Order: sequence, then C-alpha cells, then structure tokens
Amino acid sequence: MSSAKFGGKGPRWRHELVLSGPSLRDGDPVAECERALAQAGWSREAIDPLALLIAELWHNALEHGVLGLDSALKERPGGYSEYYVLREQLLRGVTEGRVRILLEQVLVHGEPALAIEIEDSGAGFDAVEPRAPLPAGKSARKSGRGLHLVRELCESLEFSGRGNVARATCRWEGPLAG
Repeated sequence: MSSAKFGGKGPRWRHELVLSGPSLRDGDPVAECERALAQAGWSREAIDPLALLIAELWHNALEHGVLGLDSALKERPGGYSEYYVLREQLLRGVTEGRVRILLEQVLVHGEPALAIEIEDSGAGFDAVEPRAPLPAGKSARKSGRGLHLVRELCESLEFSGRGNVARATCRWEGPLAG
C-alpha cells in the first residue's frame, strides 16, 4: 500500500493486491482490502458497502475469469448447487491464473471517490453486449444479479481489456475527502 498527497489528477491513496496460483484459493482479498481501507482511515460505515462491491467483482473475476465457470449453469434445475460443487473442484486444482485488485481514491467531477479496479487473467467476455437489466422486484434469474447490484451502488461500472478488467467508481466519503 502506498499513499501520496493529492496533486490534481493522480490518486490520493492507493492499495494494490495481486493473487496468483494457490493464493487464489487460499487468500482472502476482501478482508485484506477491508483492512487496507480501515488503516487508511475509512469509516466502517463506508467500508461495509465497499467490501460488498469488492467481493462481487472479486468473485466474478475468480469464478468467470480464472476458473472459466459459466453462470448459465445456475439456471438449470439443481444448477446452483452444481455450479458451486464445480467451483470448489476447480478451485482446489488451481495452479495458474491471476487477479489484480486496485483500490484508489480519485476525484470524480471534483468530488472524492473510490475506484475499484479488478483484472483477471481469463479470456474475458463481451462487455459491449451486457445482459438485459433485471426486472423490477425480485428476479427469478439466478445469474447476473451481482453486476446489477454493483451498477446500482456505484457511480459507474466500466469494462475494458478483453472484458477482463472491471472498474467501478463509487462516491463514498473517504478519509481524504474535503
């Protein structure tokens, strides 16, 4: 983790974490990001929703990017259980792959915000053709709900690279605001 004075365009605070091989299976990057935010002075009130966003993006990168799991499996009868059994099998055998998590405090329209960028070593996906939005109310669909939640809680969510880099920008008051 490094921190720097804000000088206009760069971040005020930055934390980067890279997990590869067995650390993808054994690491707890969400807890580490929570600790980094707390050490930087973020309030528990701000950390809780940010941790939810980090967790959702981390699990997407791990499950779909590194492990190559397809969420469509969850739509079949019994598919939800099958998905998580397969996830655990693949995770036990993971020896390659990489996920990079970058947290940085930035300015958006002159206001402090936190950018959460997660990049995985997977093949990516077509970010130009996103899934249809979820209908209002409770959805029967068992996949796609996580990114919908991320979009609801963030100022913006963008994908780049080959669809393997997600960057969410959230306006929560941080320690360096104002």
